[in-house]
Amino acid sequence: MKKLLIRRALAVDPALGPERVRDLLAENGRITRISASITPPRGCVVVDARGKWLFPGFIDAHAHAREPGGGKAEDFRSFGLAAAAGGVTTALAMPNTSPACDSPGLLEKLRARARKKCSVNLLFAAALTRGRAGRQLTDMEELAAAGASAFTDDGGWLSDRRLLEEALRRAWDMDLPVLQHPEDFSVTGRGVVNLGPVSRRLGLPGISRAAETSAVKADLSSLRRAGGRLHLQHLSCAGSVELVRRARAAGLPVTAETCPHYIALTEDDVPAGGTDMKMKPPLRAEADRRALIKGLADGTIDMVATDHAPHPPEEKAKDLLRAPFGVIGLETLAGACLTHLYFAGHLGLGRLAELLSSNPARLLGLHSKGSLAPGMDADLALVDPSAEYQVKPIFFSRSSNSPFKGRRLRGAVWLTVAGGRIVFRRKS
Repeated sequence: MKKLLIRRALAVDPALGPERVRDLLAENGRITRISASITPPRGCVVVDARGKWLFPGFIDAHAHAREPGGGKAEDFRSFGLAAAAGGVTTALAMPNTSPACDSPGLLEKLRARARKKCSVNLLFAAALTRGRAGRQLTDMEELAAAGASAFTDDGGWLSDRRLLEEALRRAWDMDLPVLQHPEDFSVTGRGVVNLGPVSRRLGLPGISRAAETSAVKADLSSLRRAGGRLHLQHLSCAGSVELVRRARAAGLPVTAETCPHYIALTEDDVPAGGTDMKMKPPLRAEADRRALIKGLADGTIDMVATDHAPHPPEEKAKDLLRAPFGVIGLETLAGACLTHLYFAGHLGLGRLAELLSSNPARLLGLHSKGSLAPGMDADLALVDPSAEYQVKPIFFSRSSNSPFKGRRLRGAVWLTVAGGRIVFRRKS
């Protein structure tokens, strides 16, 4: 599709000023014009988007595409379909695969495979340590040359201070971020849900907030000593938000994310939701949920990422002790954020565009993404704010372990455009 005109949409991009109704023209995969009115050029596909909200395509900085080794739960094709249905036009795939993405050769193969199979732009984070074992750093420079967009042992926490600080310095030289999964596993132990009244009522081992906050504190200390670019993944509790707030006030170059489930749900939802509510870190208390929302509103937390983690139904059918951690989130990203952040009155549309588009673009060094300005990639997410719907257990993902199943959301992705091509159109 060489020419595409989006007409009469409410354009949401703080870089362009206040939201207003505009036309947007994309040609050969790039945005060429955005103004109050554009006459369709010859041979142009025209989309009437009256009543819709136009965002820069959403960028998910934390997702699991499951290739290689986990194709039963997700593959690049199904991942792309799920992402497009959620308005996500770019995603960063984590390296906790089988085998781990820790070699330049494997990374190059995965990138080539994704270009053929995935309908959205799929980037790859490479492992920080060989086999994600936490003992020896990978060939970071060679991985960067092979196309790594970030480094992380996601799913594991690099607790060795010497290794982490060396990694921060080396990644800094390549202008790439280090992503840490802040969890002290010696504190987590056998925990499966938040340590508190719900875990006691269910008779389940709990995960204390200290498992996260102690790791955040240690990682911030390493950043202070080594420098570099540190990004903290999936923050879940008030203490972590406050630690990041203080660090940023002191000038530390740290960024952070949280996930839709932590701003929409709490530990009180676990008994009814069962294993679809089992993730790491676990759902916390209402006070933590409110602290996360405040952190998103005041700039302490930079972005919302899904931590999309598909699992086959038979695995999630096990009990809370034995089922794997993780939930899917790509297809409900927009609805969950609009419902629990915008329509709940916590933040405006412009801030939502920062959290879902421009800030993750900045984290990943995507200079041609995250904005609706002319010259940028034609990656677009059109949202229907009038759509109210119940999340049903039929997904584009190969897995269905969503914590939002059966819940009502307001605001649905209506059309998704990646590189000037329509990759998703809502049927109803």
